Amino acid sequence: MARDAGKYGKLGPQFPVGLKQFTAYATEQLPAPPTSVDWATKVSNWPMDGNDQYGDCTMAAAAHLIQSWNAQTGQGDQVPTEQQVVAQYFQLSGGKDSGLVESQVLAAWQASGLWGNRILAYAPVNVHAQKAIKQTIALFGGVYAGIQVPANAPTQFQDGLPWTLEGDWQTQPIEGGHAIPLLGYDADWLYVVTWGAVQQVAWDWWQTYGDEAWAVLAQEYREAGRVNGIDIATLTADLKQI
Repeated sequence: MARDAGKYGKLGPQFPVGLKQFTAYATEQLPAPPTSVDWATKVSNWPMDGNDQYGDCTMAAAAHLIQSWNAQTGQGDQVPTEQQVVAQYFQLSGGKDSGLVESQVLAAWQASGLWGNRILAYAPVNVHAQKAIKQTIALFGGVYAGIQVPANAPTQFQDGLPWTLEGDWQTQPIEGGHAIPLLGYDADWLYVVTWGAVQQVAWDWWQTYGDEAWAVLAQEYREAGRVNGIDIATLTADLKQI
């Protein structure tokens, strides 16, 4: 079934000085990730959230994470409507359809909250560290991620095909930056949500085009002093310094 590709709106990655990789905040060795995780199918409907009209993918990805966390935990945190997602996007962008920086979205999400949902903390994950990516998906229910989208990716998406490296991948121009949540994986694929659908992504495609990934500690775990072996006190102290 044909699907419609949306717009781009993720600006270049900005990694705050003083904020370490999330694995540096582990109080003990993190458990090995399971062979596969699938959070994406726990949600029956993934809305476009305005990303067909505006470059609000950074906000849509955040809203999709809230949907997923609710499904994972049984919590009933407010999931924003499309209108609320778009309104929050323009509030953070200063009223322009100019895109947003993921780390700035995360900073706002932690400081004042988005749609009544306020995250506890966040930290970057090495996009090339497959084990750490898997651990983050398994332990934190997803990754807030960013990619640089090659020109053939919209066609693959529209045709219902996974994102894979084709023979001419080295000559494919980049069309724009895009924010997506990573919500599952197995030996061959990552499972992400984009443009209102679940999309399969080959691991080598991700290694080629992924340019940022973030572990996000969800509101549901706010009352915990430690979350899955992470030293929250040190992490939040570092966040206060940036």
